[in-house]
Order: sequence, then C-alpha cells, then structure tokens
Amino acid sequence: MKHTRQLLLIAVALLWTAALASAIPGRAEVKKVVGKATKTDAKGSPSTLSEGMILGTGDTVTTGAGSTVDLYLGLNGDFLRVDPDTTLKIDNLDIPNVAARTVTTQLSLGKGAITGNVINKPSLASKYEIKSASGVAGIRGTIYSVRTDATGRIQRIVVTQGTVTFNDRGQTITISATDGTARAYTPSQPGQPVNQNVEPATPTEATTTNATATASAGSVSTTTEAGTTTTVNNPSDTSVSQ
Repeated sequence: MKHTRQLLLIAVALLWTAALASAIPGRAEVKKVVGKATKTDAKGSPSTLSEGMILGTGDTVTTGAGSTVDLYLGLNGDFLRVDPDTTLKIDNLDIPNVAARTVTTQLSLGKGAITGNVINKPSLASKYEIKSASGVAGIRGTIYSVRTDATGRIQRIVVTQGTVTFNDRGQTITISATDGTARAYTPSQPGQPVNQNVEPATPTEATTTNATATASAGSVSTTTEAGTTTTVNNPSDTSVSQ
C-alpha cells in the first residue's frame, strides 16, 4: 500500500511538471473600460467591450474618443493601457512554457497609442512585439508607450524603465532606460535615412508614461509574498512562483 501511494505521488508530480512545461493559450482580461470601446473577433463580429471580458488571439480592441481600456495579460506582459482613438489587434497571445515563463505576445497597433507595464520580466526565449506600419518594437521587461499617426506609423516611443528595440528597415535601434534616465525615439519618415538618434524623454513624456502605467497596473492586484518570491497570477488561472 505504501509503495502504491509513493508511485501515485510520483505520477501526479510528473503530470504537474509536464503541464507546466506544455503550451497554453494566453488571455487578456479586460479590467477597466472608460467610455466606449468595442471588440472585433477573428471572424469580424463586433461587440461592446466590458469589464471581465476575456480576449485572445485574433481579437481587435477599438477605443472611441476619450475612451480607454485596461488589459491584464498575466504572464504575457502584465498590464496594458489602450488609449483613446486606438485600434489594437492581438495577433498572438501564447505561453509555450509556463514553468520557464516563455511567452509569445504579438500585437499590431493600427493607430493610436498604448502604454505597457511589464513588471515580471519574461524569459530570454520569450517574444513580445508591437507591429506597426513603420516597424516592429520589441519589449523587454519595460514601462513604455508607443504612439502612432492616423496611418499607423510610429511617431514616438518612450521608455522609462527597461529596454525597447525598434527594427526599422533592417536596422535595430535600442531605446534603453536601464540607467534611470527615461529615453525616447522618433522613427524617420518614409524616404529618409533611418534615424539613429535616441534622446532623453521630455519630463512630460516621462511623467505621463509612468502615470499611465501605474494607473493600468492599479486595475489589478497581484500577490506578493515575503522575501524575493513573487506569485504571478495570469488570466489562465496558472500561478508560477519565481
């Protein structure tokens, strides 16, 4: 009997380990809606966005004038604020390996602006990208904001914590605030050489980005334990401690 119980415990442990290592779909939970916003699914069916809704791959969020949406992505990037007059599509939201914190987050910013607050840095094997008409921004454990014009071309990237890379026509620009100085980047216009200049963000840009990131995170409470251990609760109800 004792031997059978031990074998059963070992089998359960192996199944749990396999479950953590397997891929699961990511989800974005709508935590707060101010004003009017809609969700359009992969089939093109629209619906009014409301708190508590779960979004996933293929969904598009559209906000109206003066409207904002706060999303909680869990392991896929923590917190995201969708600003007014913005169109944001979730191209891919996936968690290939829960235990290793390996995630794939790919968003397309059609127009408007977003602010992200990635508190729990994903693994090096992870991918967090924001696609636009002018290039792709790569996010690494970061507080950032990205703003586009009406055509979807990025006008400004502001980073107050961490690092964002921007790929413009095959050239990679690194916008890093790891030394405590907020920095910003303005991509060049079509037909012009790639802008290599990363400059300090203005005080207004830094303050606005930080305030928006804090407000979006305030919509969700995460669990922090004593010491250096943090429990991250993602929308898939999968908790991982580091």
